[in-house]
Amino acid sequence: MTTSTAPLLASLSWLDHDAVAAERSMRLMALFEEKEARDELGVGGIRDAISDQLFPGTSTIQTRLRYFLFIPWLFEKLDARAVTSAKYAGAARNAEAELLEELLAHEQDVGGIIGSRARGHLKRMPSSVYWSGLEAWGIRDYAGSLQQYLQDADERRAGLQSARRGTDSADDHEAHGKAWRSEAIQLRPVSFPQGADMAITPDEAAFLLERWRACHPDSLLTWLALELQDSLSLPHAERIWEHECASRFPRAIGELIVQAQRLDALVRGAALLYNLQLAEMDKRDALEKLYSDALDNWAEGESTLTHGWDLADLWDRVEDKGHGITPKTKAFVEAWLQEVKASRKSIRTSRRARELVYARETNLKGASSSRFLNASARKQWGGAAGLAPMSFRWPTADIYLREWHAGLRRENG
Repeated sequence: MTTSTAPLLASLSWLDHDAVAAERSMRLMALFEEKEARDELGVGGIRDAISDQLFPGTSTIQTRLRYFLFIPWLFEKLDARAVTSAKYAGAARNAEAELLEELLAHEQDVGGIIGSRARGHLKRMPSSVYWSGLEAWGIRDYAGSLQQYLQDADERRAGLQSARRGTDSADDHEAHGKAWRSEAIQLRPVSFPQGADMAITPDEAAFLLERWRACHPDSLLTWLALELQDSLSLPHAERIWEHECASRFPRAIGELIVQAQRLDALVRGAALLYNLQLAEMDKRDALEKLYSDALDNWAEGESTLTHGWDLADLWDRVEDKGHGITPKTKAFVEAWLQEVKASRKSIRTSRRARELVYARETNLKGASSSRFLNASARKQWGGAAGLAPMSFRWPTADIYLREWHAGLRRENG
């Protein structure tokens, strides 16, 4: 159980007076364990601006580190075969499907293998999941979208032919039809994709660290890798601010993480009130009691992290970082924080707080999608919306660092 859900689950003790209530309690606890991570109140841009600075190139839908090498290896092979633009999309899908079958054949743990369940029905291929990250880590030199890459195969082939004839003296990889960093391609096993698995090799670990240092020297991803490269094991932390190295993080990173922790705490209060209001509208007494107690606990505990918070520092750190943070988003966060400070323990009954949450959700979604305004939309509410803690992509980065560290240590194994 995570520290973020513990205060919520503690509020269920009032239900445990008989077997029926205990069963109901377990069902409600399950709601809080669900990973419903929809951005119900429109603060995702702030969250992502922080995440990009801490763990650039990552995303919450990425799974395993070696895909950062699999994708260039597959696509460079297609380019070397001179697959035409007309056939490239189909050939790419077939290549990724072949990789999937190889991984399933050679990996005992299929966790994180994209498509392990969907197989041939997979809609989103690994290349689309990792495309942006490949550019962020300086592994992809081609600057266009994945769709453009598929359509530009003929142009890349012409560029390669021109380079071989010596008629193009430019040094730019893309001008020569070379879309991928050569050091990455040189790491490709001769038999790939036959026998492919998820294990990072020492040479791959060294290459990835070089990319992190070159492209994102000030990120927490790079700092942690450098800090941990001589360690025999990696510490475990549910939240990044609980990391045992947190007291030694560089000052700028540490200050950004303080902003992240406060944002997480602040928005959770709004999410609890949102769910409470829905429970009241739906006349779901058990949930109403649950969220009332949870919000009171939040007001007495976690909300205190925000009481001395000056948002000017947050805006300085997240604006103009590649994510749209609208004036309306800023206004909501500022008004919500002001009301939290003013209401303190009475936030649950604050008319102003309820109006803020109501107005934010209805303005974001409109009459057709708002759970407040549309009974059909409210029926889709599972009882716990927008309560997933903000991870700031730490779970993904943690997996990557562990896989990277295992590959690095293999050099001495």
